[in-house]
Amino acid sequence: MSNLEIKKSIEIDASPEVVFKAISDSNELINWFPDAAILEPRVGGKTKFSYYKDSKRITTCARDHDKTNEGRVLEFVKNKKLVYTWQHMDVPDFPETIVTWELEEIGKNKTRLILTHTGFTSKDQVKDHSEGWSFFLNELASYCKK
Repeated sequence: MSNLEIKKSIEIDASPEVVFKAISDSNELINWFPDAAILEPRVGGKTKFSYYKDSKRITTCARDHDKTNEGRVLEFVKNKKLVYTWQHMDVPDFPETIVTWELEEIGKNKTRLILTHTGFTSKDQVKDHSEGWSFFLNELASYCKK
């Protein structure tokens, strides 16, 4: 296992309940993150996120072809923490990585979200995913304000 990781923190003008629903509900996820989503909200539940190159949403993920990642939910603590594995199905030898979302209420209708993505085996993987996470965290913050 590698020690290469991404860690990002963002403050979102919404309650932890709103933010958690946005990151854990398949119907909410497609409004700001993947083009298609499956997230079974329980430990052991399946995750599958698909990004389409011809999507109307500008994404950093699907520049030249459709992409999909799959995994399993490892932790599910409502309004506080979500952890799942993440593996690209279309990238040979991509390691199984782990995405952790931690939420903390820091005021009325304000949440600090810390995203940690661990298990990378190359600095290029970290660079690509770091850019993607920056983009999508901003999308999440905008979506939750609505």
